[in-house]
Amino acid sequence: MIHRLRFTLSLGLALLALGSAATAARADADHAAIAEAALTKVIRPGYEAFAGEAKTLAAKTGALCAEPSEAALTEARAAFVDAVKGWSAVEIFQFGPVNREHRYERLFFWPDRKGLGQRQVRQALSKQDETVTSVKTLDGKSVALQGLPALEYLLYGTGADELSEPGGAAQFRCAFAAAVAGNIAQLAQELVAAWGPGAPFTKSFLQPDPDGALYRAHQDVTLELFKAFSGGIERVRDQKLGRVLGESAERARPRLAAFWRSGQTFQNMAGNLQSVRKLFVDAGFAEIVADQSPGVEDSILFDLDRSARILSGEEEPIAEAVANSEQRDKLMALRVALKSANGTASGMIAEGAGLSFGFNAGDGD
Repeated sequence: MIHRLRFTLSLGLALLALGSAATAARADADHAAIAEAALTKVIRPGYEAFAGEAKTLAAKTGALCAEPSEAALTEARAAFVDAVKGWSAVEIFQFGPVNREHRYERLFFWPDRKGLGQRQVRQALSKQDETVTSVKTLDGKSVALQGLPALEYLLYGTGADELSEPGGAAQFRCAFAAAVAGNIAQLAQELVAAWGPGAPFTKSFLQPDPDGALYRAHQDVTLELFKAFSGGIERVRDQKLGRVLGESAERARPRLAAFWRSGQTFQNMAGNLQSVRKLFVDAGFAEIVADQSPGVEDSILFDLDRSARILSGEEEPIAEAVANSEQRDKLMALRVALKSANGTASGMIAEGAGLSFGFNAGDGD
């Protein structure tokens, strides 16, 4: 997608600017250990947790359709919130199996600047298109109909309260929602399997091949993880906050935010940053920074922790927060802190790990 390409290019320029510093980087970074730690401590547990939440979501949505009630709708919505939390923890990993068969877009069709997803969901509801009520046939439909944003509209959008009542148009809507939830659970389980021990991608991730199509050296994998770390921060700062805040309260665009209908916008961003933090610590990036300048890693962690805490503590709907001058100032200050943390961490990780930016088959993965 375009935003990924732009990040890759900007990251390339930043790494090239390190020049001789990166060339003279320490040679003792254990790239194989970085990959192993990232996989076993962050990536694999993250996808397993998401798959568990997605399975519960499918079950609760199915139960709502079987016996509609206010309580069942509340439980389905609570399961959706948990699934969003699970997704937020793995969302920063935009490489590997999630990019096969358009899984990423099928799970999270965002940003959707033109409202394509909402229009397609409404159209399917209006026409009562039976092909969206089965996981098998939904698989062949537009990616905008298959994932979390589509399900959010079905559970929270106009007409969603009718899901608590039996019969009528709500019956079709619920069948649609159940198919989407089932699709999400299926995709999540596919990702768990694809990152499992002995899976093809796992082998290439842990044991790069000089003649391989994905990674030719362990250092290539470290670069991939580095992009997930830096890109995860940039995505929150620039796409999820910057574009929504706009240049002023009058030009704010809260409906561009992810998960605004369910009130999970800030929690989603907080989850992204918590995952970035976990990768920084558990994969060994904090140690690389500390080796170069002890104490700097603590400053980076402080900025990440404080930003995640501020976001997770936001209780106002995104539309109100971006219009409130005090809230805007707080969020703008948070963006500054994230820029500082990312700039410092990225430069020191790239130098300390000896990363250079050039053509690699994994870069566009």
